[in-house]
Amino acid sequence: MMDLHNHSSFSLDSKSPMEENVKSAIEKKLDYIAITDHLDLISPDNDYRDILDIDGYFKEHFKLKEKYSEKIEILSAIEAGMDENLSESYEDILEDRGYDFIIGSIHSIKGEDLIEGNFYRRYKTDDFYKLYYSHMQKMVEENSFFNVLGHIDYIDRYFPNKEEILPIENYFEYIKPMFKSLIDRFKGIEINTASFRKGLDYYHPKTKALQLYKSLGGEIITLGSDGHVSEDIGFRVYDAIDMLKEEGFSKVYIFKKGKPIEIEI
Repeated sequence: MMDLHNHSSFSLDSKSPMEENVKSAIEKKLDYIAITDHLDLISPDNDYRDILDIDGYFKEHFKLKEKYSEKIEILSAIEAGMDENLSESYEDILEDRGYDFIIGSIHSIKGEDLIEGNFYRRYKTDDFYKLYYSHMQKMVEENSFFNVLGHIDYIDRYFPNKEEILPIENYFEYIKPMFKSLIDRFKGIEINTASFRKGLDYYHPKTKALQLYKSLGGEIITLGSDGHVSEDIGFRVYDAIDMLKEEGFSKVYIFKKGKPIEIEI
């Protein structure tokens, strides 16, 4: 089994040493771990080295990959925050790094952080959802550097009042063409289990979105805890496998050097 979305102290929002994440994955009998530290550019002028020490990341990655090679496979990975006018910057930064796996996620809209930007207070709920999913669709269609789209209904986590969360099927006009774009380019989506740590009672994405993805021919799915502390590595990934089986999926995926590899479940 796998955890292909988690963060170490190379991310600004985590203090967990990379080795502790690896040890936790081994304790939980995972076969694969990809430590996906954050790179969230705000503008093309950002110096990525102020956000993520990529050289330091790879130095630690290769050390641990060799040290634990008989116990677990450690994949090199990153979570990149997609936003407007950043595609070329990401391609320039990531092109020759040789990452196994890149998650593309939406953490901001036009340079404003989704949490810190107070979108929840500035917009009516339906308008915010439309803004978010239309932006996500645009970013998916404009960017090619990533392998998997991260935590699709991410904004649900941070609604102060969870009763305000609206059905994801209300926004299939954006999500359906977005899924088609992913599928046509052999990209995938992730099942992100952090939702259960954020006051929600479903995985990212919700079941109806997952069913839509499958109905369109989507197959590539990865699993990740989105853990920022070592204790959360592997959180509910085995439960997520059971859910996928119930929805008719028979495999999940890892990536090596950007190539999807299926794993039977």
